[in-house]
Amino acid sequence: MCNTYLAKPKRGASGWQDQVSDDIARLKSTLVRKSDPGVVVLTSAQEFRPKIMRWGFWRAFNPSINNSRSDKLESGMWRDAFRERRCLIPVSAYYEWGEGTRGKKQTFEIGGEEEKWLWIAGIWEQHPDHGPCYSMVTTAAAPSVGFIHDRMPAVLEWPGAEEYLAGGDFRFSPFAGPLSVTPCESPLARKKPPGGGPEQIPLL
Repeated sequence: MCNTYLAKPKRGASGWQDQVSDDIARLKSTLVRKSDPGVVVLTSAQEFRPKIMRWGFWRAFNPSINNSRSDKLESGMWRDAFRERRCLIPVSAYYEWGEGTRGKKQTFEIGGEEEKWLWIAGIWEQHPDHGPCYSMVTTAAAPSVGFIHDRMPAVLEWPGAEEYLAGGDFRFSPFAGPLSVTPCESPLARKKPPGGGPEQIPLL
């Protein structure tokens, strides 16, 4: 599943989305990989608030559990976070790899409308050593990407994104909005694109 995505500041954003763009610009790279810092959006008192967190729940058997299945959220390690700590992940595009042998799989860049973020459902938790960490929710793939993988990140449209953040029962479904699917070079085969600076941004 998704282990690499692109997050770019959004031009022309207003209000709280300006804060999201500002925090994205502070990341060490616009290419976010497992265990990297990324930006998520929380809600409090009906206000949206961005926060920088580490991508991936840390466990002794896996130091970066970056994906969480939508059909498993009411059980195991996911339950409390799903019930009490939800977030949205602003994504410009994400990457998936098709069939083939290791090192020879075709890479696809999957994005939404130009100059708009894909809002992906997430959950988060506080780790005593690694600080706040988030995991990306996955669900059944949309028809346009089903030939690559039978699952994809749970992209939410508004007002569904607000409903998700509000808590309570939530039914996930394949994304029905437009998606671009473009064969590309693997982003892991090249240097990460520059972000806001060379230093590691501390988690807030």
